[in-house]
Amino acid sequence: MATAAFAALAHAALVAVAARSFGLELAYIAVLSFVVALVVALIGGAVLLAIVGVLRLGLTSSLLLFLIAIQAVAIWLEFYFFELQNGWADISWQYGLISVPASLVAWHQSVFYIHKRA
Repeated sequence: MATAAFAALAHAALVAVAARSFGLELAYIAVLSFVVALVVALIGGAVLLAIVGVLRLGLTSSLLLFLIAIQAVAIWLEFYFFELQNGWADISWQYGLISVPASLVAWHQSVFYIHKRA
C-alpha cells in the first residue's frame, strides 16, 4: 500500500509539473497510478519477497534485487502502455524518479521490516 501510494503521488506530481496545471485529470491520473502500482506491488512484492526467502538473500543483495526488478518492471510498463517505437531512447528518466524511491519503500516495508522483526 505504501509503495502504491508513493508511486501514485509521485506520478501525479510529475504530471502536474510537466502540464503546469492541477485539475480533475490529475486526480484520475493519481487514482489510476495507485491501482496499477497496487496490483504490480502486491504481485511483484510477493514474488520478490519469496525469492529473497528462498535464496536467503541478505539486506544488501535483497535491496539490489528490488531496485533492479522494480526498475525493469517500470521500463516494461512504460513500453507496454506507451508503445514506444525507438526502443531504449524513448525511456523517460522521470520514471526513474518514481521507481527508485518506490523500490526503497517496497524493500523497507517488506524485507527490512521482516529482518528487524526476526
